[in-house]
Amino acid sequence: MNSLPAIYQTRATYSKSRLDELCTHLTALQELKEYPGLTIFGAGSFARLEASQYSDIDMFFLTGGQGSEVTEPRTKQLRIFGKVIEIVDSMKFPSFSNDCQYLAVLSTEEMLATLGSPRDDHENYFTARMLLLLESYCLYGKPVYDEVSKLIVQSYFKDYPSHTQSFQPTFLLNDISRYWKTILLNYENRRILRKDEADYERKSRKHRVKNFKLKYSRMTTCFASIASLGSYRAPVTEDNILELTKLTPQQRLDTIPSRISDTRSEVDEVLDGYAWFLEMTGLQTIDLEERFSDEEKRTEMFEKANKYGDSMYKLLQKIDQCVPNSNLLRYLVI
Repeated sequence: MNSLPAIYQTRATYSKSRLDELCTHLTALQELKEYPGLTIFGAGSFARLEASQYSDIDMFFLTGGQGSEVTEPRTKQLRIFGKVIEIVDSMKFPSFSNDCQYLAVLSTEEMLATLGSPRDDHENYFTARMLLLLESYCLYGKPVYDEVSKLIVQSYFKDYPSHTQSFQPTFLLNDISRYWKTILLNYENRRILRKDEADYERKSRKHRVKNFKLKYSRMTTCFASIASLGSYRAPVTEDNILELTKLTPQQRLDTIPSRISDTRSEVDEVLDGYAWFLEMTGLQTIDLEERFSDEEKRTEMFEKANKYGDSMYKLLQKIDQCVPNSNLLRYLVI
């Protein structure tokens, strides 16, 4: 592997230290022991091992096979959530978003049964599934986490027996692309503001920061995974995908040249561009928002973000050119 910019190691060390402490607290909870078949994973900047002291923690709760055997599941869930909130507060993480709206236990069985259906989006299964594959870190229940990861990956390989020599994970590529477009749509829906609205300027700054992060971390989560998948020569196997799920988006990028040596310069350009983003997001929230109040600084930052997107696209182009019969860009467009 290429030596990543130093900030990656600094952030990874900090993230792992905080995650280890969180895992210790969770493992000690009696309430979790009384809920068999449960796994908890983190997502977001901590799962990507790039968190700063200002980062929040996103947590998802999934049940494996034993989850259906739990008596009084709702009561037990509420007790768990109460204890988890206490732990998050004691560790001085920012509060869970939207007044804990997304604290819920999701069933893996239901998630797989609704894959691709209208309920997939509505019940939050789609987001949980994508985050588990693209940027997750197990916080509790590793055996269940591994079991669930394998089951989800298997769901994308139903056609493999008929294409053992030529299989490409097109279904998974489509789902990742759909997830990226869903993120974009959600952003557009939430950013509509009226100029006469209270706190218009403050809300505008927050939306600019969200847009900035969208162009870096959200985009990288999706397209580092797409680029990595595209760098494998057919047939792509379940083990290949499971191997990728254990890596952060940056690590996925950094492994691409081991499969396609001609991509080293394109990968380095992406990694260097993302290192600058990490420097910016290491600022306190109010300081980062202030940068977007200054038109000159705002323009400069968004120009860098657009160039970063260009560098990711150049990498995808290079992969498409180097892998025989890849058709990666075609699959992403049509």
